[in-house]
Amino acid sequence: MCKKLCCGLLLICLTGCLQTKDELTLNADGSGKVRIETRTAAAGANSAAFAAIAAEMGGQGPSVYPPTSAAEAKKFFPGKDFVLTTKQTNAENGDSVTVIEVEFKDINALLASPYGRAHQLAVDLDKDGLSVKGGTGLETAARLAEVKDDTGMMGMMGMMGATSGDLQKRAGEMRAEFRITLPNAVSSSNGTRDGKTADWTVERAKCKDAADFAQQLGAVAEAHCAADGLKFTPVTPTRLALQPFAQLTPGASASKAPALDTKKIAAAAKFVPYGLTVTRAVDLTGKSGMNQSQAQLIGAVVVPPEFTPQKWSEPSLQEATDAKGNDLKPKPNAEGEMGGMNFEGNSFGQDSESDDEAATNAAADVRHVVTFSFHPPDWKVKEIGRVKGTVTLHYFSGAEVVKLTNAIPSTWLMNMAQAMAGGGGVDTAEKHLNSPRLGELGLAISMEEGMTQSGMTTLQLEIKGSKGALVDAQVFDADGKPWPTLMQMEGAGMGDSSSCQLMIAGSPKPPLSLAFLASGAGSSVEVPVMVEHVPLTAK
Repeated sequence: MCKKLCCGLLLICLTGCLQTKDELTLNADGSGKVRIETRTAAAGANSAAFAAIAAEMGGQGPSVYPPTSAAEAKKFFPGKDFVLTTKQTNAENGDSVTVIEVEFKDINALLASPYGRAHQLAVDLDKDGLSVKGGTGLETAARLAEVKDDTGMMGMMGMMGATSGDLQKRAGEMRAEFRITLPNAVSSSNGTRDGKTADWTVERAKCKDAADFAQQLGAVAEAHCAADGLKFTPVTPTRLALQPFAQLTPGASASKAPALDTKKIAAAAKFVPYGLTVTRAVDLTGKSGMNQSQAQLIGAVVVPPEFTPQKWSEPSLQEATDAKGNDLKPKPNAEGEMGGMNFEGNSFGQDSESDDEAATNAAADVRHVVTFSFHPPDWKVKEIGRVKGTVTLHYFSGAEVVKLTNAIPSTWLMNMAQAMAGGGGVDTAEKHLNSPRLGELGLAISMEEGMTQSGMTTLQLEIKGSKGALVDAQVFDADGKPWPTLMQMEGAGMGDSSSCQLMIAGSPKPPLSLAFLASGAGSSVEVPVMVEHVPLTAK
């Protein structure tokens, strides 16, 4: 519960956006640029507190659009497909102004990026011309800006105060502008047209209330132009939030992601050792019991963000020997339990990364921590000879849309404010999300927990199945309206069971319908793990 709460609070605190101007320019060859200028309220003590939480979480939590730092910008524009520059200045009143400029050579890289998902960006090209659809991407931020601490938990943790209060006092200043410049003159649009540019501007001061402001920010923007001279073929990923639930078509996705180059992934992926521990337990009671002696190699598989797999296999230990060549590999189903006596360890000396290198790589690469367990060597042996194993990265393909109508009733959602006041019960029975198609794809999904708190709705899902994976998820209210949904896989989908957390900005009216984008079997890449001659005593 603590991890979930901190993640939700983190989203709330870091949303101090007042004004954003987002400009997307698309050229005839499929290249283009993005410029995002964002003004945020002056940072206070709360921002520092939440920044510390973000650091402790390893920066792995979902980010709310728009990005307001270089690190956040890299999350929305990951990998080598983007040339990124960030500049920050302070206004006279102390507000922070962040300008992010991005260049790209391939529109498909932009469509596949978190920026593309945040905007639900869809680009289509046919005989009738070029069509671009999307949204401002700012509905989430607008709804989070109205969060109120109805449980008192944020106040007790010192995480609600100046930043949130000042932001709500200045709500009238909130403004969002989304501009799209097409290769040819805009022929039709539901925004303001000026030559090749279409513009959508929403101002809080001109809206009826906060809900109206958020709703207008979530409206779909459309612009069209002729196809003359265009030399690219757009491939748009399936967008689950671009239309109401009733209009969402289930079944195989019409768009297919570009084939992955497994050789490039194998060359880029690497195992970085963190440490080796040896724990030995001595039974002084004279009674036989379970042997709790154990050795563990701990490290991380590091991959560039563009090569993040949908599922990681469990680590496979192939060989473990001591300095004399004695076999330390446990027999199947015979691994000991972790004990707590006579700890010995090693920092891997020159093989480990420096703090600066780790900080740099943490911002750019994806790290998946793995552990290899085996028997400890004899007391007199002071070196591990070799540990050899593998971790397999699984990439899925053939994504399809699976719809679940009225999947989550109100009785599955706990209202935290009512619960803390002694009321508001919740159904304690097992909550399976029944869908024949999910079963055919080899997936079984159930809801472990659902709650509404301080203007946020959180769904914790358990996913079982090794043949497929969830690529995306979207929540719809009782009227079929899509609500801003942030998806975070926990445990990185390792093995046959994983967890997924869906965070919805706001409190959509139940029963809630769900749409999943699920993938089937695809490619696999095996990452080798090898460490040798590891001393068990400090140098």
